[in-house]
Amino acid sequence: MADITVIGGINIDIEGRPFETLRREDSNPGKIALSYGGVGRNITENVVRMGGSVAMLSAIGDDHMGAGAKAHLEELGVDVSMIETRRNRTSAIYLSILNDKNDMELAISDMDVVKYILPDILDRNARALTAAKVIAIDGNLERETIEYAAKKFSGIPMFFDPVSTPKAVRAADVIGSFTCVKPNIMEAETLSGIRIESEADLKRAGQWFIAKGVRKVFITLNKDGVYYKDKDEEGFIRPGKVIVNSATGAGDSFSAAILMGMASGMGTKDIARYGMAAAQITMESSHAVNQYMCKEEIERRIKNV
Repeated sequence: MADITVIGGINIDIEGRPFETLRREDSNPGKIALSYGGVGRNITENVVRMGGSVAMLSAIGDDHMGAGAKAHLEELGVDVSMIETRRNRTSAIYLSILNDKNDMELAISDMDVVKYILPDILDRNARALTAAKVIAIDGNLERETIEYAAKKFSGIPMFFDPVSTPKAVRAADVIGSFTCVKPNIMEAETLSGIRIESEADLKRAGQWFIAKGVRKVFITLNKDGVYYKDKDEEGFIRPGKVIVNSATGAGDSFSAAILMGMASGMGTKDIARYGMAAAQITMESSHAVNQYMCKEEIERRIKNV
């Protein structure tokens, strides 16, 4: 049984970039890239690259792309026995078209298969889930699934990544059931109802989560780092100098670092430092998950965090 189980989505990301100015209603020569993504999947890949023992519970369609995403995780060492294939369904796909300035021009998102990660799947895999040291919940899940997981596995340390402001509210009624949460400022505002415009506001929001029953809180601040809090301490970890190739996926690697810290009994401040080092490694890559992510590289960099 794996120490860490991530319950969340697996996406197939398809991105088109034109060589010249994008022409509407026409075929544009360019480059098309296909990669595996999804918050839950990215967190899972980061955990295994960090040396963690991890399983993923998810749903894919009965197509080659979903099978490829599952096989990729298995090759990395992830326990994929809880990834279910839904017949006559398409795997979650995010199709984006960029313009010649590399800004997104339009996109189509087909995430319906994630809706099939329902309580009955959790029940079928209850034995493996209850054996985990930590369970992670991806905010892309349906409210019903998030609430069910929070109540059914309340005796196990649980982590919640809100993913986005609209999706954060799905956990609003059970937020105190989570051992640890990692919202950004807007997600923290949505969940707490506290407008965050200063460090004092951040501390009030942090205390709100603690009062609800959350034990560890990490509020990410984009370029300004992260604010961390538990019942005994709080503080800020500011980012060091890093060459940013892409910020995509930095939050997912931070979440993975939190899971590694929770599984090993690391303190809140140390987890924040570990997460910051992991995020820096991710930002140096153009991919959502840096293939050079590893425990040794994080520990080398953490000295400067």
